[in-house]
Amino acid sequence: MRTLVATTEVAGAAAPTVRPEHRERIEAAAAEVLSANTRRSYATAWRAWEAWCASEGVEPMPAQPVLVAAYLAERGEAGAGISTLRTAVAAIAYEHGSRGAPSPAVHPGVRRVLRGIARRQASEGRTPQQAAALTAEALAAILATAHRPRTSPGGRTESAERARRRGDMDIAIVTVMRDAMLRRSEAAALTWADVEILPDGTGRITVRRSKADQAAEGAELFIGRDAAAALECICPESPAPESPVFGGLDDRAIADRIRKAART
Repeated sequence: MRTLVATTEVAGAAAPTVRPEHRERIEAAAAEVLSANTRRSYATAWRAWEAWCASEGVEPMPAQPVLVAAYLAERGEAGAGISTLRTAVAAIAYEHGSRGAPSPAVHPGVRRVLRGIARRQASEGRTPQQAAALTAEALAAILATAHRPRTSPGGRTESAERARRRGDMDIAIVTVMRDAMLRRSEAAALTWADVEILPDGTGRITVRRSKADQAAEGAELFIGRDAAAALECICPESPAPESPVFGGLDDRAIADRIRKAART
C-alpha cells in the first residue's frame, strides 16, 4: 500500500540543517491529517499525560509502555471512562509518531490494560457490555489455519488460490479488529481513505462514526505491525479511497467470517 504520512521526521530527518521556520511549516502540515476536533482532543489528552509525567518525575517522550499502562490504570481507578483512556493512548501514540519516536501504544501490555479497564467498567454498567476480546491463543489458532482450504456444506472444496485470498481477508479482519478494538459495524464501514501505514510499519485507521461517538467527532486508532501488514496484503494496487477495506462485507458477514475462522 502506498500512503503518504505527514510527520515532523521527514525521511528520517534528524537533520540539524532544517531551519525553525521550515520545521514549523512541516508540523503545521502534519497537523492537517487530523480533524480540528481530534486535534483539540489530542492536545488536551497530551497535556494531561505531560502533567502526570511531571508529577512522577519522568519524561513524557519517549514513553515506556509500563508507564503508559500505569497512567491508564491510575486514571481508570480515578473514574476516567474507557473512551477517554483510548483517546489518551491515541494522543500519546500520535505525538510519538509525529516526532519519529517509537509508539508505546502498540505494546501488548498497554492494550491488555485498556481491555481490562473496558471489561471492568462494562461489568460495573458504565459501558455497554461487549464480547470478550480475542485472546492471543485464539488469534494464533486463526492465523495458523486461515489459509487451509474449506469444504462447503455442498461438498465443494476451495481451490488453493481462493483459500489464500479468503485467508488473507480473514487475517486482516481479525487482526485489525483486535488491535483497534473495533465493533463489527466500524470494521464494515472502513474505507481505504481511513487507512494509513506509518514509517515504522504500524498503522493508523480513522473511525468516522460509531455507536459510542454520538457527536460524530470520529477517532484515530493505531494498529500494530502484523495488522498493518495484513492490510497491505489485501490492498488493491490502486484502491479507490472510498472503496471498503473488507470487500463490502457488512457486520453480519464479518461476524460469520470470524466465527468460521475460529472454528477451523
